[in-house]
Amino acid sequence: MPQNEDSNAPILQRVETADGCLLDGSYKPLSTTASDGLLSRAFGGEAEFLLVHGTGSNFYHPGVLETFADQACVSTGGVWRVNTRGHDGIVSIPGRNGSRPGGATHEVISECVEDLEAWTQRIASKGRRVVLVGHSMGAVKSLYFAAVKKPPAVAAVVAINPPRFCHAVWMRHPRADAFRASWNEARGRVDSGQGGSFLSVTQPVPFVATASGFLAKYGPSDDYDIVRLVPRVICPVLILVGTRSAAASPAFEGLVETLSGLPGRPASCAVQSVEGANTGYAGMESVPFDRVVDWLKCLSTTQ
Repeated sequence: MPQNEDSNAPILQRVETADGCLLDGSYKPLSTTASDGLLSRAFGGEAEFLLVHGTGSNFYHPGVLETFADQACVSTGGVWRVNTRGHDGIVSIPGRNGSRPGGATHEVISECVEDLEAWTQRIASKGRRVVLVGHSMGAVKSLYFAAVKKPPAVAAVVAINPPRFCHAVWMRHPRADAFRASWNEARGRVDSGQGGSFLSVTQPVPFVATASGFLAKYGPSDDYDIVRLVPRVICPVLILVGTRSAAASPAFEGLVETLSGLPGRPASCAVQSVEGANTGYAGMESVPFDRVVDWLKCLSTTQ
């Protein structure tokens, strides 16, 4: 059966980035039977959600973003679930001029700007603004994109459990021995000319990285440290951090307190703990959307 925007079934989508990558995703329109107009009230016009996956995930992965999409499209707004070139583990990213290595193993976080630019432009071409909703690494990418590009099409950013990429924190943390071991191994391989070799990492998350890629992602330049990025984001931001994540990982420990007391944090940036939630929001998958609804209601009263 042909799909169209009048149905409530996901519609497969594809964009081409400015540097020639072809990325896939899906669009699920707002149900024709219900709309609470919340996004229009909050942002003064039509908007849709753009959901960005985490490390090793993809646009069709089950879990918290799937639940978010199901909740949003029946009441609040259309939902785009999309791939970045860092989707899955080790993949080949197609392009007009041939394929290139991709996936979490070959990921360069800064390249997410090209990916999210392409998706936001697609939504903007329909006359709608974008509410970026990123989970884990996708939350870091969303904040990075908003901070670096300040795209006018992005009305707001929701960051669900964004890990902190701060080299000094990882190197001194008493529970980061595994990280330091990976760092030292990666450093040694790069110094010996083996930067492209694969490295099995267990912390901050289990994945396979190239040695040079691991150093670039977690190095002392702290390019992706959200504590540095948040003050540069000019649109409203909601950051959610599960308390179980904060208790289990140096990537989240003390993050709510640090962000809440951050000098220069915009007044439009809200930071909230989610009691009992782990990084995947297991058993609590509906909570992020509920928090977003409450936050949007507060925003709508200020418009």
